This record gives sequence, structure tokens and C-alpha cells, in this order.
Amino acid sequence: MKKHRKEAILLSFLKEKEKYKRLAEFIVDLIQDDPSAPEESLHTVIYRIKDESRLIEKIDMLNSRVASDKEIITEKNYQAAIPDLLGVRIICLRLSDVGKIEGYLNLLAKEKIIRFIKGPEQKNTFVLPLDLGELIPEGTDLRYTGYSSIHYRMQVGENAGAPPDLVNLQFELQLRTILEEAWSEIDHKYRYMRSRSGIQLPEHIHTGFYNLSAFLQVAALQAEYLCSSAEAFNRVRTPASEDKQPARRGDAPAAPSLAGEELAGIDAASTIAADLQEILGVEVTPRTIMYIDKRLGELKVEETEGKSLQQLFGKRRLAEFRAVFQEIFTAKPFASASNLSIDVINALNFAIACELEGKRVAREGLRVVLRWRKDRQRR
Repeated sequence: MKKHRKEAILLSFLKEKEKYKRLAEFIVDLIQDDPSAPEESLHTVIYRIKDESRLIEKIDMLNSRVASDKEIITEKNYQAAIPDLLGVRIICLRLSDVGKIEGYLNLLAKEKIIRFIKGPEQKNTFVLPLDLGELIPEGTDLRYTGYSSIHYRMQVGENAGAPPDLVNLQFELQLRTILEEAWSEIDHKYRYMRSRSGIQLPEHIHTGFYNLSAFLQVAALQAEYLCSSAEAFNRVRTPASEDKQPARRGDAPAAPSLAGEELAGIDAASTIAADLQEILGVEVTPRTIMYIDKRLGELKVEETEGKSLQQLFGKRRLAEFRAVFQEIFTAKPFASASNLSIDVINALNFAIACELEGKRVAREGLRVVLRWRKDRQRR
């Protein structure tokens, strides 16, 4: 790359870096602060902004692929040509968590909080095309070629509430398990970086790193099996099961049928949606309904167990919520389409706090939450 072109790109990128940092922090906060996010599936959300030297190296590589003396990537188009100037990474503990996060991202996209430009693109993920407990067919190739992740190219959506100067910036979101992350970090530091700098590592070291990834692939499947077995253990310990023959040592607990659970989940979601329409006169998103169903399911105390939404959202209680909301925001709740979900969640948590902690404590807690929310919106 010619010196003047390189300087122009670097000067432009240095000016834009602060925007990418603010975008990264906005995205991380958006996910971590979202009460409807599948918190149990999120281990870590981190980000990194591309290093200047790596940026120039990548541009040189892309320009070299064109059979021409003309440089196709310049200071005017490098941001569109290189979508991973900002990389956000979501790390999960388990293989099944990956699917839950994918579903969550799809819900965000439907609500126009994020916008997919490309993806998901699955890059040599650890997931094998086998069900848990299924024997690996003879001849299955367990070798693994290296880097692993699920990639999305995206932007924030129109309903994200992001500052205008961040809306058109692209970023790459990577989704992987903690074992995939471990292999990638070890391989990047001790094999990839050395190879990229021109060190000729022996073939047995390359092979060893690939073998390590295969071991972690098997470990990921074993971890998923153990986690699923631990979750199923309490579900299958019913009083009726005590009359049955004891399980033999090494037997896995029987997996409960999901058909009834799925039907119950559909019925619960329909009931919640209908109740909220009747109580608040609003139609909320599936993501909010999932959160409400989960929140109500967590309440196993005498004060709230078995109470319906109509009982939790009494007229006086709703009036108190509206009064505190207007005190903080000088606006009515449930009126803004972009803030409807969080308004409903705040109202639900206020109602539950009233039941458990009393109105005075719940009212002060609501003020704290709404002030924090207002401060966040000002950033």
C-alpha cells in the first residue's frame, strides 16, 4: 500500500475509533441490561476494536487479490469493506445455550433493535451432527480444522435507541461456547500469531493444536450431557418413581417428554398476552411475554404463588406505577412503542415488589430503577 494511502486510512480510523468504542459499550449494555435476555445462557459479553496494524495488513491482503495496480480499498470505503472493525463476542457455557442466544437475537431483529446484514455464518463449530447419547458412526471424521465461531454482520436497528452517529456503523457479532473460546485464545497466542509472523512451526505442533480442538469438541458434548442430566434429575424424582426399581449405577436419568411442556408454554404465553391486552390495553412482544412467564415461574413464595396478572396489576397499583413514572419521565407509560416492553417489565417488577416488600419500599425501588433508566437514555 502506498504511504499516503496508508496514512489517510489510519487517520480516518483513529478519528472513528471513539465511535466504535461507544457502539461497543452500547451493544454490551443493551444485552447485559435487558431483563428479557436469557441471562442463564450468557456467560460473558466482550468486545474488541481492530488494531491499526492488523487493519492495514487486512487491507493489503484484500487489495492483493485484485489483478490490478489500483487499490480497491481506500480511506473512503474501508469501513464498508471491513465489517469487523468492531467485534462483539457472546460466550456461552453450553452448546444448548448457543441456540437460545440465536433465538434471542432473532427476537431482537424482529423488534428492529438490531439488524442483520449477513449471517449467521457457522465457522467450523464444535457441534457434531449427532444427538446426545447417539453413538458416533464408524468412520466419522473427528478432526477439526481450527477456528470456531458463529458470525453475524449487523447494525443497531431503528428501535434500539442508539445515538444517530452510531446507527450506520457495522459490527461483527461472534457467538461461541467457553470451550471454543478457550481453544481459540490458546491457538491464537501460541500457533496462529507465530505462524503469521513468519515462524515455521513443525507440522506436529499444528497437528497437536487441531487434536486439542477435537478433544474439546468431545468435552463440549460431555459437558452438555452432564448439564442436561443434572437439570433433569429433579424433574424425574416424582413420588411415583419411588415405587419403581432403583436405577442402575451409570444409568442416565430418563429425559422428560417436552410435548406437554411445550403445550403448557404456548397456553401460558397466550394467557399472558390476553391478560396484558385486557389490563393495559397493549400488545407486547414475544420476548417480553417470555420474560414475564419466566419471572412469574420464579415466584415460589406464599405471597405471590398462584396469583394471576389481574391480581398483581390492581387498579390502585397501576395508578401508583403511573404516578411514579410520570414523576421521573414527565410522560405516560406504555405510550412509546420503542419503550413499551421495558415499561411493562418495570410495571410487573413493581407489582411483585409491592407484594413481597410493601408499597413504600417498592415505590422507592421503582424510582431508583427509572432514574437509572433515564440517565442511560441521556448517554
